[in-house]
Amino acid sequence: AMTTIEYFERALGRPVLWRHGTNPQDPLDDSIFTPRLRVQPHALRQANAFYSPEKIALLFGYFEASANQPGDHMPGSRIYSCLSHDIVAHETTHAVLDGMYRRFNEPTNVDVLALHEGFADIVALLQHFTMREVLGAEIAKTRGDLEAESTLGSLAVQFGQATGGRGALREAIGHMENGVWKRFVPDPADLEKRVTPHERGAILVGAVFDAFLAIYKTRTADLIRLYTGGTGVLPSGAVHPDLVNRLADEASKSASHVLGMCIRALDYLPPVDVTFFEYLRAIITADFDMVRDDRLNYRVAFVESFRRRGIYPLNMGLPSQNTLRTLSVDTLRWQGLDTSAIPQAVQQQYIEIVQGLKRYADACLYMKNRQQLFRETWKRRLKLHAQLARTFQVVPEFAHELGLAPGRTFEVHELRRAGRATPDGKQVTQLIVALTQSEEVVKDNEHTPTFMFRGGSTLVVDLTVPEVKYRIVKNMDSETRRARTEAFVRDVAADPVRSLFLAPNRPEPFAALHAIADTGG
Repeated sequence: AMTTIEYFERALGRPVLWRHGTNPQDPLDDSIFTPRLRVQPHALRQANAFYSPEKIALLFGYFEASANQPGDHMPGSRIYSCLSHDIVAHETTHAVLDGMYRRFNEPTNVDVLALHEGFADIVALLQHFTMREVLGAEIAKTRGDLEAESTLGSLAVQFGQATGGRGALREAIGHMENGVWKRFVPDPADLEKRVTPHERGAILVGAVFDAFLAIYKTRTADLIRLYTGGTGVLPSGAVHPDLVNRLADEASKSASHVLGMCIRALDYLPPVDVTFFEYLRAIITADFDMVRDDRLNYRVAFVESFRRRGIYPLNMGLPSQNTLRTLSVDTLRWQGLDTSAIPQAVQQQYIEIVQGLKRYADACLYMKNRQQLFRETWKRRLKLHAQLARTFQVVPEFAHELGLAPGRTFEVHELRRAGRATPDGKQVTQLIVALTQSEEVVKDNEHTPTFMFRGGSTLVVDLTVPEVKYRIVKNMDSETRRARTEAFVRDVAADPVRSLFLAPNRPEPFAALHAIADTGG
């Protein structure tokens, strides 16, 4: 768990903070500091494990291996999910992501919980390639072909076998069919067919893994050419140990880079109602900020792998000028806030707000205590809210530029500092501001339950200028997005199985989600 947290802190450039604690007297009070993530190794006597947003804890179960199909285990022997590297990394990732985006466990479209599940699997899967001894053995076994059958491409193998499954609990790149392992072929139609979070999350895992494979092949192409005398075809027999070591080095470097790209992208997501395609845009934008010269075409690999999986731009209620007509690295990058559009009446307030955020970010650099960082951040959120509220009163149209409906209450949902170093040593210091707004929608008909419609924006502030470099908007006044959310809520309410884990306001959303997945749901 600590290793997983370390990956996040290194990629994001700041300490990880957990979900805010709950005030029993005031559910809206988010000033309660959570000092640590609790880990309960033997919390459940069942074949399940999940992250609890209520307890802010990882709850691991234990169970007896299947009597009929125990896999490699003695029938009836006890299996502890807390001993699975993949499960621990997966659940820890849920906790970190929930601490950053508390609204991401609210299913407002078919991608939200699927992103939670798929991203957690991505982090666990790519960590396989940091285990140097295992990596070398698998590359030797597969002769350097990571598309071949390999434990590197499976998740929670022991857990899946012990519950009676044929292989892993969830497999990212292939599956067993009539006793033969077969590679999954990307099919754009799968995105329309798969509606449960785990099935749909597997599409996201497959897209990222395809990008990783493309990057790995690019990095190792010269090694294979040298080893094969230019033919590119490996001779029969075992691969030389020196080549195995070099291929393992390149696979490990590729995985570390891809994992960093996937984690850094979290700062470039909208604060609510996220989609897979927005995650792709976040990956491209975040990597562009770190590495301008993409000479090995890492970003192109991501665009192509997502395209092959059918992950395209949708009309999500964004302004018409942001609607994409083509898929390319340049068009996928998020756009900034045009300061020329800011009315003269609020130009001075805008400058004061940005400069105040810079002073806060500079102070964060010297806060080694997480509780102090949380307290100072909470105070700055209150101050920023007051400054923005005054600005919106003067020029209501400015609220619309930030995805908010003028004249309504809003919240400064998150405030985070990000400090990273580019490969050439340049320091990139940013501040992430998330603004959200909520409206309870009560429907008169019996088919659509009451639901919460949310909007807002994430602002990425470049502190070297300083200026708002990117603006990721979910407009509150988007009728298209409101209608889509309403249709999704209505479809979920009509399906008893989906409503078990997609119903709004579930107290423990991941408990039912993982239990259903473990039974093949």
